[in-house]
Amino acid sequence: MAKSMSGSLQVRNGIYYLVKRIPDENGIMKQKWVSLNLPQKGTTKREVENRKIEMIIELNKQYGLSNEDMLFSDWIKKWLEYKKDFVRLNTYEAYEIYYKTHIKPFFDKRKITLKKLVREDIEQYYNLKKKEGLSPSSLKKHSVLINGAIKEAIIRKRISENPAMYITLPKCEKHKGKAYSKEQAQMLLDCIGDEELKPAIVLGLFYGLRRSEVCGLRWQDIDFKKGTMTICNTVVKTKTLIEHEATKSKASNRILYLIPDTIPYLESLKKHREEIESKLGYEHPDPDGHICIHTDGKSSGKPFSPDYVSRGFKRILNRYNLPVIRFHELRHTAGSLLLESKLSTKHIQEYLGHEDIQVTLDTYTHLSTEGKKETAEVMGSILKL
Repeated sequence: MAKSMSGSLQVRNGIYYLVKRIPDENGIMKQKWVSLNLPQKGTTKREVENRKIEMIIELNKQYGLSNEDMLFSDWIKKWLEYKKDFVRLNTYEAYEIYYKTHIKPFFDKRKITLKKLVREDIEQYYNLKKKEGLSPSSLKKHSVLINGAIKEAIIRKRISENPAMYITLPKCEKHKGKAYSKEQAQMLLDCIGDEELKPAIVLGLFYGLRRSEVCGLRWQDIDFKKGTMTICNTVVKTKTLIEHEATKSKASNRILYLIPDTIPYLESLKKHREEIESKLGYEHPDPDGHICIHTDGKSSGKPFSPDYVSRGFKRILNRYNLPVIRFHELRHTAGSLLLESKLSTKHIQEYLGHEDIQVTLDTYTHLSTEGKKETAEVMGSILKL
């Protein structure tokens, strides 16, 4: 079987070209620039990619080359490379892990090609991974890659049918998050004292912030005069630590009223940080002013990473012989304590930035300022810092 052709996109004189190695009259492979007849200015990445694939197909036919029987894993890799420009880096890195660790080894070992891929191959993959202990939610993430690559192959007319159609994945059971009781939550607050992780714990427990939101919160996001906290910046990590002015969803981007009992603590913390900054001057390692930063060692002054928050929180719970829960379950604790206090579901929804609690209410109504203040006051009455 003849080898498939691959090539790269280049720009010359404002025009896109496909640079490929194709055979001359003697069958010797030589590099050739083939115009895509698309201007660099005003042409979208999607249009360029579509034209590139069309040109590859044309050249394959012209020179008797074929890539129809490429390995299915190779096709997924191509699809991944294309998707890289359309998803967040941390999402792409997660896709890469699924692909390299699970998908590629399975399909490569069986030498399954795109054209010969059948339903049974995909079912065998899911069944094997289920036996290996992967959760239904993990399998669902793997299916995003498999189904996405197959659908793209159909669009490109590489295959005519979808072998993944009607495959039923195991149902995802909703994770039943643990939550501290009021007494356990108060015990945690009484124990943490001057722990480096205290600001993160306070933000997670009192305000129900996600780990990414805790790491992303900056002093500029807190307005002590108005008594508000704006959740608009997050820090996430798969392989690369990424910070961006974005939250998990539109509902997650929210303004919270400061809980009265936390204000003196936050003000004192800010004053202490300003004193440190005045000593460090321009050498301060965190010019963005994150609230949760390291205070000791080589990392002193640098903001927390999500992994550090998780690991550090577990160490603290073990140190004080407290029930071990995930840091995210401080958020569950905040929600359950508010619910136990008879606060309306709508109040809790906006407080925690949920999208899936009474979606209908979320679409048609919004809490008033007084409602949001009431939420902060209720939380402040539950726990004492």
